[in-house]
Amino acid sequence: MRKPIPHPGTGILVLLGLLFALVCLALSVIALTCASVGAGVSQVSIVSPPNGFVIAEGETVFVHAVSSGRGLVRSELLVDGVVADAMSSPRIALVGGWSVSHSWHAEPPGQHRLSVRVSSVSGGAVESCSVVVAVPPPGVVVFSSNREAHYEIYRMRTDGSQLTSITSGQGQKREPSCRDQQQLLFTLVADDGGSDVWLLDLQTGRESNLTASLGGDRCPRWAPGEGTIAFVSDRYGPSQLFLMNPDGSGQYQLTQEYFVVEEPSWAPDGSALLFSGHREGNWDIFTISLDTGSATPLTEDPAQDWQPAWSPTGDEIAFTSNRDGNQQIYIMQADGSGTRRITAFPLGAEQPRWSPDGQWIVCVAYTGLGEGLNAREVYIVRRDGSDQMRLTFDAFEDTEPDWCE
Repeated sequence: MRKPIPHPGTGILVLLGLLFALVCLALSVIALTCASVGAGVSQVSIVSPPNGFVIAEGETVFVHAVSSGRGLVRSELLVDGVVADAMSSPRIALVGGWSVSHSWHAEPPGQHRLSVRVSSVSGGAVESCSVVVAVPPPGVVVFSSNREAHYEIYRMRTDGSQLTSITSGQGQKREPSCRDQQQLLFTLVADDGGSDVWLLDLQTGRESNLTASLGGDRCPRWAPGEGTIAFVSDRYGPSQLFLMNPDGSGQYQLTQEYFVVEEPSWAPDGSALLFSGHREGNWDIFTISLDTGSATPLTEDPAQDWQPAWSPTGDEIAFTSNRDGNQQIYIMQADGSGTRRITAFPLGAEQPRWSPDGQWIVCVAYTGLGEGLNAREVYIVRRDGSDQMRLTFDAFEDTEPDWCE
């Protein structure tokens, strides 16, 4: 009788089996790090809301969780580690699953970690993995988007709800600038490439052309107070800053620079303007006094600094720069000192605009489903860079945001 010949890989198979068992054990330990087994409680997990959920301040969030075990007696909703809601089990001898629904009044603004902790009659307790819920400050944002195959101006709440198109008709509508939810300035780019500054009355829906020049007029910005409008025009040569009255009258040229001037932003007292200038092949940020007409550079960095925005408090300026690699949002003091970066999106961020209270910044970041410019999505972030909240989720270009309330 022939003796069975030992397979040369038997030892290897045994070792692989041991390794597989160890891996499974390790994975089990990892899986339980969010729900360590307590006496009588097997596990608990949050079913909804999903991680990254956005809800308006003051509204109610319902947190649904499922737990399993024996003798479950209490479930608690923890918000940032503090008990916000609790309930008792209707059946102390419960075996199997227990589905619970907690509620939480969403406040204050910011990002909050929610978890559910379940305890049993024997004293054991298990806490679920946490989900992050974003609570933006109340307000309204306007922006331009090509989601209808051409660009229109949209309005939405800061939690991303009540999204509405507020313009229509021919041409591309860009660069909205809102004033107290009453009047909206925007740039209308015609099919032939020309552009004018238009005014939309948000109460009546009436639109009117304020510039109607032979040049390209764009980038309108409301002044605080009396409502003077700053805008950019190339009607006499390289783009410069112009001013006009709210009805389009009294148009005159403010800057007389030899280089291209773009992107005005008003000081909160209306005494000066910021702008970006393309001087000697580089973008830098300048300020100009309306009294003297004299322009002063605030940045002279080898990197590109542009898209300035003066804070409502007047002490800080947000801007876009690529001085650390790709373009990100920075803040500096009003005199150009103390520059610090507040965003670090992998593919970049740009177009900062301040909230009316000066505590938040709306901007765009390249995180969307589309390619190139169609990856732009609208975000809000605190002035210190914390609590980044994404407001749009699509494959279109959502761009040029502004606060409207």
